[in-house]
Amino acid sequence: MAAKKNSGKKARPSKADREFVAEAEEILERMREGLALLSEQRAGDREVDPNLVNSVFRAAHSLKGLAGLFGLEGMGGLAHHLEDILDSLRLGRMPLENPAFELLDEAVSLFTVLLQHIGDKSFEVEAEPLIVDLVSRIEGAVQTRVEFEDELAGLNLDPSLLRALTEYEEHRLRENIRRGRHLVLVASTFEIIAFEEGLSEVSAAIREVGEVVSTLPAPGEEPESQIRFSLLVASDVSAADLALCLDFPDTEVNSVLAAPETPSGELETAKSTESPVARPGDFDTLKSISDTVRVDTRKLDELMNLVGELVIQRSAIARIASRLSSESATARIGNELAKTHKVLDRKLKELQGSVLDARMVPLRQIFEKLNRVGRRLQLDLGKKVNLEFTGVDTELDKLIVEQLVDPLMHMVRNSFDHAIESAEERVAAGKSPDGNVRIDAYQRGNHVVIQVTDDGRGIDPAAVRANAESLGLVEPGTVLSDKECLALVFTPGFSTRAEVSGTSGRGFGMDVVRNNLSHLGGIVDLDSELGRGTTLTMTLPITLAMIQALIVCVGRQRFAIPLNSVLETLLIETSEIQNSEDREILNLRGEPLHLRRLSEEFDLTPAVEDRQYVVVLGLGEFRVGLLVDRFEGQQDTVIKSIQGPAADVRGIAGATELGDRGAVLVIDVSSIVEDTFKRRDAA
Repeated sequence: MAAKKNSGKKARPSKADREFVAEAEEILERMREGLALLSEQRAGDREVDPNLVNSVFRAAHSLKGLAGLFGLEGMGGLAHHLEDILDSLRLGRMPLENPAFELLDEAVSLFTVLLQHIGDKSFEVEAEPLIVDLVSRIEGAVQTRVEFEDELAGLNLDPSLLRALTEYEEHRLRENIRRGRHLVLVASTFEIIAFEEGLSEVSAAIREVGEVVSTLPAPGEEPESQIRFSLLVASDVSAADLALCLDFPDTEVNSVLAAPETPSGELETAKSTESPVARPGDFDTLKSISDTVRVDTRKLDELMNLVGELVIQRSAIARIASRLSSESATARIGNELAKTHKVLDRKLKELQGSVLDARMVPLRQIFEKLNRVGRRLQLDLGKKVNLEFTGVDTELDKLIVEQLVDPLMHMVRNSFDHAIESAEERVAAGKSPDGNVRIDAYQRGNHVVIQVTDDGRGIDPAAVRANAESLGLVEPGTVLSDKECLALVFTPGFSTRAEVSGTSGRGFGMDVVRNNLSHLGGIVDLDSELGRGTTLTMTLPITLAMIQALIVCVGRQRFAIPLNSVLETLLIETSEIQNSEDREILNLRGEPLHLRRLSEEFDLTPAVEDRQYVVVLGLGEFRVGLLVDRFEGQQDTVIKSIQGPAADVRGIAGATELGDRGAVLVIDVSSIVEDTFKRRDAA
């Protein structure tokens, strides 16, 4: 039985597997981007960009080669069949309207699932039928072939040039003829020592007004120091107009086929004017622009842990220096050690800042993914929605950014599907037919705030309450404010939607969003105005790596509170604490401050004192006072996750070490704040 239990255990991915996933994920990201743009062109009945098809084809080819390199035959075979679809599309054998195009998205989704379980042999066995089924459908879809007419018979081209065209180039030539474009042959002569730069400049100038179908060395007698190239060009401008755009020496432009509206009985020939030939010295450098090195985030985590260990030892050195300085016999050594400690402290802070900076990434990465989701949702839902972003360069810890993708995507889907009305509803309500969704990001102190705002139908608090009562979540007659009614959408299983949607439903799954943010030390808040729109606000810490913490005590138990959530600390008389509706409140400069006792959170015995210490916690717009017995100062800490039964204790974010003072639990400020403002059911 034990062997059977262990056989189903997922093995930790090897280094090779991790390298494959990192490379494959980037390739799939490019494929998703390309397929989303192709879907737009397909839905809009526009001409498909051949470069875009080629880009997706190259991505599939790279994925096949990568899978083969790592010995992943199943994934390699699937990627090979994706190549078949894309090759048929790029060569014109298959129209974009073919149902096989839809299989591309399905294949990319399957690849994503396979990547998530890389190294899991049992899952590979389970996934094999899915791969076989998809491959079978791909093979059936690519059987269709398109018969071409002989459009090339009337071209004024040397037959040897036509024979030299690749199958793809011949397809592009036929496609441009069908679309009624001018076909032009551009012949340019270059010095051999500089022909690459010269040919590149000519090609770039042509691409501004047309498409380079083929580039081939031209036959003919040329000096040994020169080489001549023929560029077959398709363009919406005539040969004469194209010649005016090509201001290069030794370049001829000849018409091969004029567009239907232009008389084609005569041959157009033009010679471009003289201009300096491009020289190698005109280019500053051929070095890569990017100096980025991709680093596994786990290596950054390990580095941060090492820095954390050094920080702990730094504090120990400070205590040793203090003890030595206090004794006359060792005062001199203590003072020298204290000076060394100051230098170490400064350099360690610089190291800490550099490691933290290396972990920071801009939210642009998420927003680009959301933009693609938005484009696809518009096609799926048949709605025109403007998705806007501000604060794209706002930075967050890489770990937080990765965990933020799914909650944000869920919110965007909700906004598109449920919040934004149909064009007819919007016009009837006096709105523009196009909906608007805006995502704003900005930094507030040591936190980042992200808001998702739509101008849709809004949420009716009365409807939310009625639905909550029907589900037994709220007792009839319970007094709730509109804000408290809206907060019910975060209750597990709650939804305002009467029908199940394949895309989303506002409120459905919002409890998962809240829980995910809570695990990141953040909170989510909801505001809505019926008929005007809804705003979801998320407040998150900038980093979860190394933080400064306030060490507090209750009885004999120490706790660490992240200092980025501490607004101030107070020492108050016990008599200042007031009671209102079974809640303890402190009058803080004329404003009520809700109080929580840390001793009651974890069933501890507090010290009995006439005075109490209060830690004022702030997260977003919320304020809570946490009552503790005493303070023990501040310390840099590295939060580490807790394994075992205590891992999911609400109110605990992890643990940290205090050097010779042992390990302490780290308070999860977000859950403390959230629970304080959560409406409790009557006893």
